[in-house]
Amino acid sequence: MFKARMKFAKEGRAKYISHLDLMQAMQRAMARCQMPLWFTEGFNQHAYVSVALPLSTGFSGECEFLDFNLLSETVPEGAVGAVNSAFPEGLRAIEIYPLSDGGMKVAEIAYSRYLVTYRFAAGVPEDFAADVRALFERDTVEILKRSKRGEKLVNMRELMRGLTVETEGNTVKVNTVTAAGNNNLSPEYITKAIKQYLPQYKIEDAAYHRLCVYTEDMRPFR
Repeated sequence: MFKARMKFAKEGRAKYISHLDLMQAMQRAMARCQMPLWFTEGFNQHAYVSVALPLSTGFSGECEFLDFNLLSETVPEGAVGAVNSAFPEGLRAIEIYPLSDGGMKVAEIAYSRYLVTYRFAAGVPEDFAADVRALFERDTVEILKRSKRGEKLVNMRELMRGLTVETEGNTVKVNTVTAAGNNNLSPEYITKAIKQYLPQYKIEDAAYHRLCVYTEDMRPFR
C-alpha cells in the first residue's frame, strides 16, 4: 500500500455536488476504472479518500486535491485517462502521482487564489470596477466574519494578499489571494464587503472559482 494524490478540477454542473456526494463520486469512478484502491478491513470496509480544503457547494475550482491509498506499488499507467472516462460531467483529473515521501502536508496550505466573477445583464455599472479597486486599496476593510466560535469583526485586508479588478464585457473579474486553513477567508466576503461599503451597486450574479492554493511562503501546493 502507498499513498497517492490526484489533482482535479470541479467545474460546470459539478460545482453543485456536495462534499459527501463528491467523495462517493470519486470512489464510484475509481471502482469503474478498476483503480487498485486500498480498503479498510473489518465489517464496514471503505476506501480511504480525502479532499484537501474542500470547496463550498456552488464553488468551482481547477486546483483541487484528493489523497487516497493504492494496493499497487505505483500509479497505474493511463490512470488519468481511465478516471476521466468514469467521471461524471464537470469532474476532471489533471494529474495523479505517488506521495513516496509523504508529499506536502494539507496543514501547510495557507492561502487560496480565487477568481470572483460578477455578471451584469444590463452592462457593468459605471465606476463599479474603480470603486471596488479603491475599496480594497484601503488599509482597513472591516467585515463581520462567522466561524464555529461565533461572529467576529475582522479586517479583511489582514487576511488577503493582493487583489486585481478587470472588466470584460458585461462582467467584472476580481482575482484575489485570501487566507485558508484556520484563518480562512471565503471569497464570498469580497461580495459581502462590496454590498456593505458600496451599497449603490446591485450585484446580480457572482461566481467563485479557485485557481490555486499556496503554502505560507506562497509555494503552490502539490
